[in-house]
Amino acid sequence: MKTLELAKEYYSWMVDLRRDFHRHPEPSFKEYRTSKRIKEELENMGLEVTTIGGTGVVGLLKGEKEGKVVALRADIDALSVNEETGLEFSSEVPGMMHACGHDFHAAMLLGAAKILSEMKSELNGSVKFIFQPAEEVAKGAKKMIEGGVLENPKVDMIFGMHIWSDIPVGKVSLQPGPIMASGDVWNITIKGKSCHGSSPWQGVDAITCATAVLQGLHTLVTGINDARNPIVINIGTINAGERYNVVPGKAEITGMNRAFTDYCRKAMPKWMEKMIKGTCEAYGCEYDFKYDFICSSTTNEETSAILAKEAVGKLIGQENIINLGKIMGSEDFSEYVAKVPGALMLLGGRNEEKNCCYSHHSNFFNVDEDALPIGASSYAQVALDFLNK
Repeated sequence: MKTLELAKEYYSWMVDLRRDFHRHPEPSFKEYRTSKRIKEELENMGLEVTTIGGTGVVGLLKGEKEGKVVALRADIDALSVNEETGLEFSSEVPGMMHACGHDFHAAMLLGAAKILSEMKSELNGSVKFIFQPAEEVAKGAKKMIEGGVLENPKVDMIFGMHIWSDIPVGKVSLQPGPIMASGDVWNITIKGKSCHGSSPWQGVDAITCATAVLQGLHTLVTGINDARNPIVINIGTINAGERYNVVPGKAEITGMNRAFTDYCRKAMPKWMEKMIKGTCEAYGCEYDFKYDFICSSTTNEETSAILAKEAVGKLIGQENIINLGKIMGSEDFSEYVAKVPGALMLLGGRNEEKNCCYSHHSNFFNVDEDALPIGASSYAQVALDFLNK
């Protein structure tokens, strides 16, 4: 296929881009250098370029003929992780790292823009290339949509891609239906009464109550929820106490919940508060409970997923398209597919021989750059097939 041939031709250029982004990771909504470089590359290709929300970049490629509009999306922010890969192009920013592959995503989408720019005469319609900030805090997609990224011209279908360290290079996971869970955050503050550690009966121990609350939260997953609809209640932090000889009067617990169904997503805070309230009453404590719905589950629309599967199959063979199943992680690509039909593809980046085998968000995370041509050509082929179908 011509898209794959061009992607291979641009391989070294994409590698240089990826490594440049990797050396200079930036946090959510502060991707100033990254978006500046992306904007320059798109303008060099002759695309119409606009910015949204400060660091979001959109390139518009109009085909020779009028027609539908397809959007291709990549995220560009990094994580507050200290890199320990030892790579020659390791992060030059202390405490920041592209530990989820967004450097890869940006390079691949620029590659797709370059491919389709070369094939402009074959496009029956237009392509929007969306470079989105702040996926890691699940706020960037909302910001882009509020800024009108799906309008003027109106997007008919959207596709995204995520490099995945559990999938071998050369394979892509792609199927209709739910693929990634929702992600919502919560905070519990348990209020007891502090006193001298030598006379605990004069106070109310918040840590003892917090321990019981933690045990209760875990029972919700297996004892209250229907196991046929998987959920996760993750306790991320526990903070309590001021000094070794003081009974703590306050404990704070934070965490994040995951679910696939709207029922479970909305039920979990109700289940949690009922248990928290009963436990605190039993231990003589008061509490504050805050729950924020952040990111809905990502569901691939059937027609979009089938189209993408056929397009990518032309490049790598249908035998290399797999179904990884549901993933409990979250992706704010869900915001786009809630508005227009679309699908998210998971691109294989695992290669143990190259030490590309660590999980996302790990200090040692890395993916095989041999996946770059597959990702760029997949983006391009999906867009081409949709516009010309």
